[in-house]
Amino acid sequence: MPSFLVFGCANFYGRAVIEQLCAERDKAIEANVEAKDSWVIRGVDKILPQLAYFPTATLKLYESFDYRIGNLRSYDFIKRAFEKPTDNISWDYVINLAAEHKFGQTIGVYEEDVHQVSVNIAKLAVENKAGSLVQLSTAHLYGVSGDGNSTDNKRHNEEAPVEALNELAGSHLRAEKDIENIFDEGLAILRPALCYGPGDRQNVVPLLIAAQLSRESGEPMPVLWDKDLRVNTVHVSDVARAIILVARHCKKYKKKLILNLSDPGDTTNAKLAKTVAKLFAVKPSFHNFAFNYIAKRLKTEELTEEVNESLLGPWMELLANNNVANSPLSPYLDQEHPYCRLEYNPLGVDGSKIEKVLGFKYEYSEISQDALRQMIEEFQQLGLWPKINI
Repeated sequence: MPSFLVFGCANFYGRAVIEQLCAERDKAIEANVEAKDSWVIRGVDKILPQLAYFPTATLKLYESFDYRIGNLRSYDFIKRAFEKPTDNISWDYVINLAAEHKFGQTIGVYEEDVHQVSVNIAKLAVENKAGSLVQLSTAHLYGVSGDGNSTDNKRHNEEAPVEALNELAGSHLRAEKDIENIFDEGLAILRPALCYGPGDRQNVVPLLIAAQLSRESGEPMPVLWDKDLRVNTVHVSDVARAIILVARHCKKYKKKLILNLSDPGDTTNAKLAKTVAKLFAVKPSFHNFAFNYIAKRLKTEELTEEVNESLLGPWMELLANNNVANSPLSPYLDQEHPYCRLEYNPLGVDGSKIEKVLGFKYEYSEISQDALRQMIEEFQQLGLWPKINI
C-alpha cells in the first residue's frame, strides 16, 4: 500500500508529480494489480487548484485524492498535514516541492518559503518516521570559475563546487545543508536545470513571448550573449518521473542522494534560441562580438531592464487586441533568472548520474518545438495566450 505526501502539489512541479502519480495509480487499478483504496495520496499546498491555471483534465485529478489547503509557513499546519490517514499507515514517501522557486522575491520571503518550510517538513518527516524524503532544490548553484572573474561554461556534476549565485539559490543551498543534518537515511536532493513544460510561467515563457512579438512585428528575434554559452534544460515530466523513482529507491535502500536533473541534449544559448525561433517561423538575431563586448560592460540590470521595457508594452497590446483580459504570462526577465546572468554564470548541468546509478531515462532528451508548442496550446486553451496559429 504506497502512501505519498506531496507538499507544493499545486505548483508547476507539483502538478507534474500529481499527474504522474495518478496515472500510475489508475494503471495499477485498471490492471487489477492494486485496489483503489490501497493507494494513499495526500497533496498539500497554499492555493486552491481552481486558481492554479490548470486545464480541466488536471483539475479532475485533484478531486481524486486527499487535498489539504493551508499556510505552509505554519509549523502547526504542516504538522496536521502529516497526520496518518489511518492508524496502521505511515508515510512511505514525503515529497517537498513547496520550497519557493519564483524569481524576484525578498530575502525574508525566501527564508520563510524555502529554508524554513523545508526544515519544518524534514523535522516532521523524521518525527513521523517517513520512509524517504525528496527535496526539490535547484541547479542554479554552478558555473562560477575558480578565479571568480572568468566564465565557467562546462557541465557540472554533483561533486562540483556550489555557490549562492543569488538570494533564491542561496536559500535553497541553506535548506539543503540543514535538512542533510535532520533527515539522514533515505534523503534525496534533486537539482533541476532550467525546467520547462506544461505550467511553466517563468523559465522559458519570456523567450516564447519575445518570439511571438517578433513574429507580429516581422523583425528578427534578438538574442543576447554568446551562442555557445550553456543554458541546460529539463522537461518537467522528466523531473516528476525522477522524483518518484528516487523516492522509492531511497526508501528501499536508505541511501542519501544528491542528483542533478538535466537532459542529455546539452542545450546552449544558440540551441534554445533556434528552437524557439523555428516554432514561430522567425529568425534569431545573434548580436555580434562588438555588441556583446559593450553589453558585458553595461550593468546587467540596465541591459535586461531595457529588454523588459521594450517587450512589456507590445505584449500587453497583443493581449488586448486578442481579447485576453487576464494573463499571468509576462516577457519580464527577473535579475535572478539564469538567462540574465548567462554571460557570467552559464547553466551547465551534467544530469547523467541518475541514468548511471538508477537507470533513469530522459523521455525528453532535448528541448523541442513540439514540447514548446504543447505549452502554448495549453495556454491558448486556458485563455492566457492569443489564439494565433503557431
